[in-house]
Amino acid sequence: QGKEIPEDLANKPFMLSTALKDPYPSFVSGKEVIQNVIGPYFLIRFLLLPAPLAIFGAPIYLHGVINLFLADLLSNVHAFITIVPNHTGKDMYKFSSSTPPNSGEFYLRQILSSANFNLGNDRVDFLHGWLNYQVEHHLWPNLSMLSYQKSQKEVEEICKKHNVPYIKENVFERTRKTIDIMVGNTNMRPFPESWSKAN
Repeated sequence: QGKEIPEDLANKPFMLSTALKDPYPSFVSGKEVIQNVIGPYFLIRFLLLPAPLAIFGAPIYLHGVINLFLADLLSNVHAFITIVPNHTGKDMYKFSSSTPPNSGEFYLRQILSSANFNLGNDRVDFLHGWLNYQVEHHLWPNLSMLSYQKSQKEVEEICKKHNVPYIKENVFERTRKTIDIMVGNTNMRPFPESWSKAN
């Protein structure tokens, strides 16, 4: 079910630097987080799932738990690096208003708030889980991964023709830009409301 997020908290940007320096307002207690979120996950993932290994002895069970923990850590780091950086950075736009779906402005916003990583061959694309085509994915979320690969050059050319920024950078450079946003060194660009057809 969950709780309703207070209006003042829902609209307040979360900055890691702010949360570390000042008490960040909370609408859930630490006990609720442990009891309802972290606790069940750890109980199932790291106690119950490897439990059958206990038949073979404590060392085997412990190795199972360590393997699950390392796999969880690695997959979370990989997911973060392949998803978050192509949506954040000082060269990405943030929006304070909505726009009608499937409108010209909607598609413009998809391009201005997404970045691609290095791409273009199956090996690189596989290592990124084909998440390196974020611009194309945001334009057409239901297309196949191969379609993203095939349409990328054409989308980039259309953006160039209409002077729309099309960002394509190395995953490590994008990650650096994300960390700069997280620690408050830089900010994302506000979308100029004058560009909006709603005004």
